[in-house]
Amino acid sequence: MPKNSPFLIDIGQGLSMMLGLPKISAWKTTTRPKKAKKGTLGFNSQTKNLEYFDGTSWYSASMS
Repeated sequence: MPKNSPFLIDIGQGLSMMLGLPKISAWKTTTRPKKAKKGTLGFNSQTKNLEYFDGTSWYSASMS
């Protein structure tokens, strides 16, 4: 299996579940998603913070 491919577990009835680390989008403050949906999460490479959009405002959490 290639290094960065998802690992899928068969959970029956034609369904499977992916295991592994999710990929988090990255942006700079000026390039945040223009039409972000409520719950959007990403990493601001300019401020080095995780950011979360609640549908109205962006909130950040320091990585230090």
